[in-house]
Amino acid sequence: MHPPRFLSNHHLLDWPDCFLELHCCKGKTVYPVRLLAERSGSLTFAELLARLRCEKCHRKMPGPVYLCAGHQREFQGGAAPDWSLELVPPPRNC
Repeated sequence: MHPPRFLSNHHLLDWPDCFLELHCCKGKTVYPVRLLAERSGSLTFAELLARLRCEKCHRKMPGPVYLCAGHQREFQGGAAPDWSLELVPPPRNC
């Protein structure tokens, strides 16, 4: 299945059934988009990505960040996501 067209000025609630998969020095963290919207309001993805910080070192989120539908992109032992979009690429020094 191909993902729908994504624009960074879409609001979180435009994608309520998806997940954000974040990678940082803490490891991988997955947040339901609906929960992020409930906690932070109807931000756009551009606004949210600009605010993201690593929970461990508190630096700006280095990436990668993925928007996933269905399941996590790297779910261990389970089904693959229906689709995933890379919103922030991995850092070049990885």
